[in-house]
Parts: sequence; C-alpha cells; structure tokens
Amino acid sequence: MFIKRKHRLVIVFSSLIIAVVFVSTLVGYNLYIHFKSESSSVTYSNSIYKLNAELLRKDINLSNVSVETGKKGLRARLPFIKGSLKNNSNKIVSSVLVEVSFQKRDGSVLYRELIYLLGDKKLSSRAVSLFFGGGRTYNVLLPSEGISFRHPIRNCPNEVYEQFSDKTNFAKNDKNKITIVYSIAGLDII
Repeated sequence: MFIKRKHRLVIVFSSLIIAVVFVSTLVGYNLYIHFKSESSSVTYSNSIYKLNAELLRKDINLSNVSVETGKKGLRARLPFIKGSLKNNSNKIVSSVLVEVSFQKRDGSVLYRELIYLLGDKKLSSRAVSLFFGGGRTYNVLLPSEGISFRHPIRNCPNEVYEQFSDKTNFAKNDKNKITIVYSIAGLDII
C-alpha cells in the first residue's frame, strides 16, 4: 500500500494533536490531585484551629477588652482595641485569633475585625522549630502566663469611632449605643 504525501501530513498532525491532548490531560489531572490534597490539608488545619479554640475556651481568658482612641498626632483618628489574655491551661499556645465585632442594640454588626494576638496561624504552626533549634523565633504563651495587647482598627467606620471618641462621651445617645462583642475564634497549641 502506498500512502500519499497529503495523508502522511494528516497522520502526523493528528498524532501530534492526540499526544498533546493526552499529555495535557495527565498534567491537568496531576495538578487537580495536588490541589485537592492541599485544599483538604488546609480545611483540616482550619478545623483543628477552631476546635482547639472550642476545647480551651474556658482555659484561655480574654479580659478587659475596650476601645481607646488616639489622643493627638497621626493616630488621632485611629481607635485601638486593648485588653488582656491569660493562659490558664497546661498547654503552650502559639497563636490566638480573636474575633471582635461592634454591634448596635438591635444586633446588627457595624464592623468586624479578626486579630492574631500571638502570631499568624501559618507561622505559628511551625513554632515547634523554636524548641528544636529553628532559625526563626515565635511568640508563645506559656501555661499560667498572661499578656496585654493593643491592636489598631485601621478601617473603622466613623459611627464606631464617634461612639468611642473622648470628645463625644458626654453626649452619647443610649438608643444608638454600640457594644463590643469578642471571642476567641482560633487557637494553635504546641
């Protein structure tokens, strides 16, 4: 059998297209499997982070949480959340995520902020290297130890700022009072 030149080109190009589709399918499948395993790992890590917060809710005390506003200078319009955190458990805490929200009396949330007090969860999950000679050090909260914190609220709405501003404290309308609701949303332990 004799194959014409025109048919050879069709055979080569169609074989090349089939090979490219096959290789790209294999590469795409491998990327998908890798993505799913990473996604499952992140989901698992986040659920453990939240579960630790639930389990140690009574042992990690968050107290004296209040809002203060800047007095003068560049941070005069920047409010701060301040308070204290105490570890009453027998575990070493390497990361604490606190959820702070400002709510009206009717329960509507004006502003919500998530604050990492000891360090970012991604960094602190590797805090074991602190005890085994790693190059970086991380903040940890030892058993029976406490810290105080002060965190700026960068995108604070004017309504919240005016409520907690020293200038308007004498003229607060109780009907529009804003309350602070806070809780520990995540916890990483060693």
